[in-house]
Amino acid sequence: MQLDGAVDVTFQGLTFTVQPRGGGEPVQILKGLSGAVRGGRCLAIMGASGAGKTTLLDVLAGHTYTGEIGGQVLVNGKPRHLKSFLRISSYVQQRDVLMASATVRDAITTAALLKLPRSMPAEEKRARVDSVLADLELEGCQHTLIGDELLNMKGISGGQRRRVSVGIELVKQPQILFLDEPTSGLDSEMAVSMMETLLRLARGGRTVCVTIHQPNSIITSMFDDFMLLVGGRAAYAGPWSGAVDHFAAAGFPCPQYVNPTDHFLSVLRDDKAAAAVVEAYAASAPALALCSPEASSDGECEGKGKPAGTELDVEAGLGGKEGTLQASKAALARTASDAAALVEEERPRVPFTFQTWVLSLRMLRNWGRNPMMLAAEAVQYLFLAVFVGLVYLQLSDSVATGVPDRLSSLWFMLAVLSFTPAYTAAVAWDSERLLLRREVGQGMYSPAAWFAAKTTTVFPVQVVQTTLFCVITYWMVGYSSDAGRFFIYVALLNMFQLTSETIGQLCALCTGASMYAVILLTFVLLLLMTFTGFLVSAIPVYFKWIKWISYLNYTYAALVENEFGGATFYTDDGTAVHGTSLIPASVNNGLSVLANAMVALGLMVGTRVLAFLVLLVMHRLKRI
Repeated sequence: MQLDGAVDVTFQGLTFTVQPRGGGEPVQILKGLSGAVRGGRCLAIMGASGAGKTTLLDVLAGHTYTGEIGGQVLVNGKPRHLKSFLRISSYVQQRDVLMASATVRDAITTAALLKLPRSMPAEEKRARVDSVLADLELEGCQHTLIGDELLNMKGISGGQRRRVSVGIELVKQPQILFLDEPTSGLDSEMAVSMMETLLRLARGGRTVCVTIHQPNSIITSMFDDFMLLVGGRAAYAGPWSGAVDHFAAAGFPCPQYVNPTDHFLSVLRDDKAAAAVVEAYAASAPALALCSPEASSDGECEGKGKPAGTELDVEAGLGGKEGTLQASKAALARTASDAAALVEEERPRVPFTFQTWVLSLRMLRNWGRNPMMLAAEAVQYLFLAVFVGLVYLQLSDSVATGVPDRLSSLWFMLAVLSFTPAYTAAVAWDSERLLLRREVGQGMYSPAAWFAAKTTTVFPVQVVQTTLFCVITYWMVGYSSDAGRFFIYVALLNMFQLTSETIGQLCALCTGASMYAVILLTFVLLLLMTFTGFLVSAIPVYFKWIKWISYLNYTYAALVENEFGGATFYTDDGTAVHGTSLIPASVNNGLSVLANAMVALGLMVGTRVLAFLVLLVMHRLKRI
């Protein structure tokens, strides 16, 4: 798709400094870099690991969350307004974080629904999706699942996954495109194809900037502009064709039949040689003159700060094919009024309710395409229910055995419905977090919309699973035959299970990784279960406070009161004893079934609200 105008991003004296986590002196990663990313062209930033290329890309893209930035970044000669800049630019991360169960069209359509204005007609959005699929040559696989090898789900190739990641960003028609190592992990053929795609996007009027680690000779010949970094400094910046001459002039000519990029990186591994190349570049390239578009078009900036060969009329070959691109100054520079309009433009946000609706449909579609996942969870609950039912099959009404067995069976129900959903939620967080971080970071939706969609879609499924568990266990164990007490039992265990799921998610949010979440979760659940009054009769004074904040305490007390309140037990000599009088003092907290249930409901809502607040805090701290 051809854009009407192109955007130049220039930077001068750019520095980036971070404070080490362990303390000490600040570390400067970028050290006074100057250069430009020109509209209609593709700039490749290259360097060895630790050279600062990804940091430079992040700073230019406005994706740095820590550290101190110095210097200037201008858009068409005007100071960059970051919030507005993010609306006209897109950033494609190195790692392709995609939903495995979505098709290629699904992924790009979801991006269109969430990134494009709600007021845009559906037909126009579909046309935008079709255009992106055509531009990225994804039409042939648009109905294929993306897949994931780790989940043993077959899908599209690595190169196609990269294109999908780009396509998700292209639906909003960004004028500037930043990509972190777009050829990483691809074979040579796919890497060349990826670069051809990016050059086509640049020729369509976009400003394209990529980082690249160590490309082959075919890919290097495709670059328009090239910036080589070493230790946070520029060893060269300019047209690719001038890089070999620059190194030769610095005393490091490239041997015949050697890939120039291999030669450059080999030279820069030596500290003395690297210093010589950096000094040679600094001496031959005066400071970049950051002129306004008007000055540039008037010729006032001619020869200022540009190494030889950086004129706007350039030859550009695509994949080794002959071809030229005449990019006039008028086409690549906007007027000052255009630049002002650029930074003041406001894109309407998609409403919260619509974000929630789209995300809910995606989650439901994910389950629909993963029937084995739902079946596995259902079988898990079915197995546990039958197991518990067989262990406590048809309990007697004897005071000697029926009472302790009922107490232990109800406690065991809670043990099953605490660990199972909590662990499931904690383990699932790793895959959810990566997708959430990328999509929220791209402005597709808010954390609140994701949380609302998660709640409205997950809770109903869990209610069905828990109700199935309740139906089987209640009648197999032989609890009270009163229908009202059965429904209270179902309601209490559903609230309990939903609270447990939330606590698992809360532990995952606090720790940031499922491995640590499981450790924290085990400690929390064991702590709460210990002080329900079943395991420990006489709770030490300094631990009593735990009982009163434990959702297990209130749920267990309500379950025991609900069951024993309608039961009659018999001693060995046949004497009838009402169940209420047999409830242990350590379990009876003095509240009625309704009061305990209301407190349990409040704790369920409270933990859900707390999980939401922690999600917002973690988002603010960039921990997700």
